[in-house]
Amino acid sequence: MKFKMTRKKLAAVVLLIIILPIIYNKTSGFVTGMIQMQMMKMPKEVVAGHPENVETNISAEATGRVEAKYSIDVMARVSGFLNKKYFNEGDYVKKDQVLFQIDPQEYQLEVRNSQANVNQYEALLKNSQQELNRANALIKEDLVSHSYVDQSVADRNQNQALLDAARQKLQLAKVNLSYTTIKSPVDGRIGKVNITEGNYVTLTSGPLVNVSSIDPVYVTFSLRSSDFIKLLKASDNLKDVEVKVQFEDGNWYKKIGKLDFIDNQIDKNSGSIQMRATFENPDGWLVPGNYMKVSLVAPQKVQFITVPQACTKGDAMSGYYVWTIDKDNKIVRKDITVSDVIDNNWIVESGLELTDKVVISGVQSIRQEGQKVKTITAEEYQKKLESK
Repeated sequence: MKFKMTRKKLAAVVLLIIILPIIYNKTSGFVTGMIQMQMMKMPKEVVAGHPENVETNISAEATGRVEAKYSIDVMARVSGFLNKKYFNEGDYVKKDQVLFQIDPQEYQLEVRNSQANVNQYEALLKNSQQELNRANALIKEDLVSHSYVDQSVADRNQNQALLDAARQKLQLAKVNLSYTTIKSPVDGRIGKVNITEGNYVTLTSGPLVNVSSIDPVYVTFSLRSSDFIKLLKASDNLKDVEVKVQFEDGNWYKKIGKLDFIDNQIDKNSGSIQMRATFENPDGWLVPGNYMKVSLVAPQKVQFITVPQACTKGDAMSGYYVWTIDKDNKIVRKDITVSDVIDNNWIVESGLELTDKVVISGVQSIRQEGQKVKTITAEEYQKKLESK
């Protein structure tokens, strides 16, 4: 039996082939849309929790720089040839340790000459004093004139003045001689020599070398004005604030520093205030010039309301807000003011109460206020995420 395809039948088949996919797409799209609409109407599952009341110490962080308490350029105080140095560059030196020797011969001669002048004027003064004593004795017997006595007094006084000047000159010569031996002004580490032995140095030659103290050391830093005010409120005028510093490898220095300088005003350009802490540094681990993380902690504990950062929306410019759930399981937006972060939680200054029910997880599924949600436990929420 042969099947005969007429033109009408062929046209009907072609029409069905064209129309059926269109009908299918239309129908499946409608059905899918209806399903999605029904799913949209179903309450979204979220995890909710109350804000936490946290008691903690006020703290702040900054970047600081280690500085030597004393950084002194050693200069020549008299002129002469630099004969010798008595240290190796980079050595640790003690206060009054000899560093350089300037040729002392010229200054030794000056001391000897000055001493000779002192001896001469001492002899002249002694002689003039004896003359004055004799004149005073003779005037009593009216054997010399008053003018002779006056002249003796003048001679004695003149020799006394000359002796005083000679003694001062001798003292100056001894001081200059002592300057030929250049000593370290402080305990510390010595740097690179700028002028080597054999050179002629003067008072204007510039630094011979630098000595920087290493125990104790300063750590200077700038603190934001907002952090400064918080620490000020939670301490005894910052006197009892503990200062810690952290190395680049993440380890904290074992010694606790103490604030010893706070500037008297906040910089109008940066909005920060200059501060400085002193640290004991017996092992020399804090090296001048090094940058370190600085942490300041006030001793008094303060209570704060906190919420996880992950549950907040918005930014620092437009402000932050959270989604809360009312008694009818509907979403309510609450704008909040935050100030700082503690363990990935925002400190909430205003906008929330401890009784508020805040959406912790599932924030991304919330579209608008008034939306209905269903609260589930964190464990259930995690399982649903893992099953997807």
